[in-house]
Amino acid sequence: MNELVKITNLTKKYSHHEVLKSISFSIKEGELFSILGPNGAGKSTLISLILGLTKPDTGKILFEGKKLAPHSIEHKTMISVVFQNSILDEDLSVKENLYIRARFYTNSWKEAKHLAKEKLADVQGSHLINKRYGVLSGGEKRKIDIARALLNTPKLLFLDEPTTGLDIGSRADMWRLIHHLKEKYLMTIVLTTHYMEEARDSDNILMLGAGEVMAYAPPETLKRNYQCLTLEDVFLTIMEKGRENYECTSL
Repeated sequence: MNELVKITNLTKKYSHHEVLKSISFSIKEGELFSILGPNGAGKSTLISLILGLTKPDTGKILFEGKKLAPHSIEHKTMISVVFQNSILDEDLSVKENLYIRARFYTNSWKEAKHLAKEKLADVQGSHLINKRYGVLSGGEKRKIDIARALLNTPKLLFLDEPTTGLDIGSRADMWRLIHHLKEKYLMTIVLTTHYMEEARDSDNILMLGAGEVMAYAPPETLKRNYQCLTLEDVFLTIMEKGRENYECTSL
């Protein structure tokens, strides 16, 4: 697989606090890529940098081998994101929310309606089209949020904690949807999650700790290297070693 995103020596500081410390990794075309780490590890900052919402202090971010301006059409059409907190209007219906946003990517309202209905069908949400967004369940809202993110048919889709707050059934349903979209569009999907075992189907996992890359490898490789049965055990082992190294350095 070719590299879709290549990150080299990326550093970001806020005041005197170094949030990301010269990290390097790549995301390949068509893979499911997971970013794991405790609160404060630098996950949100990393995603903001890739999305172009903030600028790095040092380092490079290349998309298909090129450096893209964050506000360029090429950058905007390549990437989409589903945040943990929805950006859709609670008082509008599903179709109103999607039709309005679909119009940005089409030449007419007729095309916008067709596009919105197509993406709604992709997330198995056609039956929700006339419902008010604000009355939907958590799982239903997440589906509509993903339909909104698919309107520009991105090459790279970010899902920020896609199953947080969902019950077991809705979480399983969400994972079936993620795999369906990945296969249908040959899309690269990057997700952040606090559920370690949800990352088991990832092609690659990046574990961050205190702004540094603690691990970067496929799930089975991580379990084998750290002699652990689960990804949760791998994560705990890595974080514990990170704390020990920090304590030694502090002393």
